[in-house]
Amino acid sequence: MFEVEFKYPVNSHDSIRQQLLTLDAELIGISDHCDEYFNQTLLDFAGNDIALRIRSRGGSHTLTWKGPNLDTRAKIREEIEINFNTEDKDRFRGMLFGMGFHSVINVRKQRESLRVCWQGQEAEICLDTIEGVGTFVELEMVVASKEQVNAAKATLESLADTIGITSRPTTVSYLEMLLEKQ
Repeated sequence: MFEVEFKYPVNSHDSIRQQLLTLDAELIGISDHCDEYFNQTLLDFAGNDIALRIRSRGGSHTLTWKGPNLDTRAKIREEIEINFNTEDKDRFRGMLFGMGFHSVINVRKQRESLRVCWQGQEAEICLDTIEGVGTFVELEMVVASKEQVNAAKATLESLADTIGITSRPTTVSYLEMLLEKQ
């Protein structure tokens, strides 16, 4: 699976939310996330542009590995996820620490997730407020193969234009932004 994502810094979500309503966007939910990122000195995660995190929201947790970005304008990366319960979170963390990983930082965000059908494709729109960083809109699609990536990028760029996003996308992660501010 490949995640195709455009991330845009914005001043406010209000006008974008209104545009999404005109497209009959469906609210998936509003949630608070705590993303704990890990690193391992032998692997040089930053230098290899990979990420390992545990995302906690409510009582659910997801271990996510993200491969290196394959694009200069969008975030296009292979992604592997494993869902687990709260009891297993401590066991996963213990296993990571036992293999020489260490916790880098927690990224906290409030996310409003919406889904819209655009150009015959399903896209997820995330209205994110990142503690200590700012306000962003992420447009995402997940595709099964690299051959589908360019079509997904074109669909998401068209959607961004239609909902009035005028800022340039960034490929800098929330983790990198937060670390830069420290």
